[in-house]
Amino acid sequence: MKIKHFLFILVTILKLGTANAQTADDILKVLIQKGLVKQKEADSIRADYAFNQQAKPKDKIFQVDLQIKNRFEYRDGYGNIPTSSSIPAAFVNQRSRLNFSYQQANSLNAFLSLQDARIWGSRDPRGLDGTIQLFEAYIEPTITPNFSIRIGRQRIAIDNQRLFAENEWRVNGNTYDAINFKYNKGKLISELIGSFNQTAERQSGTDFTPTQLSLTPGNATPSTWSSYKALAVNYAKYEFTPKFTGTTIVAADGYQSKTDTEKILWRLTYGGRLEYTQGNWYTTTSGYLQSGRNTTDKTIKAWYLQPEIKYTIPKSLTIRLGAEILSGDRGTVETVDHNFVPLYGVAHRFNGFMDFFIKFPTDLNNSGLTNPYLFISKTISPKLEISSNSHLFYTQKTAVTATNQELTKYMGYEHDLMLSYKPNSYTHIETGFSFALPTETMTAIKKSGDATKIPNWVYVQAKFTPKLFKTAFN
Repeated sequence: MKIKHFLFILVTILKLGTANAQTADDILKVLIQKGLVKQKEADSIRADYAFNQQAKPKDKIFQVDLQIKNRFEYRDGYGNIPTSSSIPAAFVNQRSRLNFSYQQANSLNAFLSLQDARIWGSRDPRGLDGTIQLFEAYIEPTITPNFSIRIGRQRIAIDNQRLFAENEWRVNGNTYDAINFKYNKGKLISELIGSFNQTAERQSGTDFTPTQLSLTPGNATPSTWSSYKALAVNYAKYEFTPKFTGTTIVAADGYQSKTDTEKILWRLTYGGRLEYTQGNWYTTTSGYLQSGRNTTDKTIKAWYLQPEIKYTIPKSLTIRLGAEILSGDRGTVETVDHNFVPLYGVAHRFNGFMDFFIKFPTDLNNSGLTNPYLFISKTISPKLEISSNSHLFYTQKTAVTATNQELTKYMGYEHDLMLSYKPNSYTHIETGFSFALPTETMTAIKKSGDATKIPNWVYVQAKFTPKLFKTAFN
């Protein structure tokens, strides 16, 4: 009776799949040796166990990915207009990133990413000061099938990334320490993001004044840095019809007052985007308003507008025509700040590859920007694509020369040409050439450069993203 009871328990465990296969097999061998179970019965139990294991869905996935990205750049006016004494720059940067991901169906996601970002030759290969950093590290439990909470260091890439971007073009990318409440059901996608920054575990007060020096690939000299003290963002996207969608973003980022460490100066950004698709045609319009206080405690009243129309021939040709308009002070000195700042978004893909305007409003000298553009992409083959991007730059402020002579609002023209080749799923090679035709207005706005010079920039980039390991298990 005891033997039958023991066998019943063993068979039950095996059928439920809760016993380790090797351990269960060892137990069966012992029972056979003791004469308590016949070989035929043991074989039947093993067959049942194997069938149950195959029938049970594997709901856990562990994966390891590698990313190696190298980029050679030749800069003769990248970011700034050159002068007669300017000397071109050349270098190679590299990003090495190792990603670990774990997914458990309807239960939990976890992600860890380690990264090394460097310029070739910037570190002594014999030195002890390593550059490995934590790029991402978050856990995301699933509360319901449609609702999860992502907690930890993570990318925040919202909508078309004009206000919040991962900035993957930069060698080191961009992540945030935050909590993100994510909802996705049917036609509605929504995220509610929050963050609060401190430099240490304090006993009292919330003073956020970073003093640690930062060394970045773009700045060879360690320097201090600044960031928001608090952040709150709500993003929602709703599909009204298969052809028409609407997006809203409401963001509040707060910076610590320079005169009161316990006072936060809140900047509010709110608006959204409408998208409509009809056949090969696509139209969209983005609009945002900005209010609140800037970092100098000045009242903000600013706006942003981006209309665009796109025509696509699938697997052949894409043409995008639009304009991006950011308000500015137009040369007036008031108690109100009219400069729109596109928060933490990407400028590289919106305002030209040469990155003349990436720090707002500094790069525009508080004068606003109007940027009509024409983007044309041609698919030559399934692996090869060529793109041609044209930008016109206008200021909303009438600049003047040193002799008080008024200048035109036209700042210049930029053209970006890019060739992209993807020989396989994990290799992406691209090269680009850009040049600009600046006017005296641009040199006056940027307070440097020679308008007779032609800035140019060349890059060649190779990016490899192989999947090293992937397994599914129970």
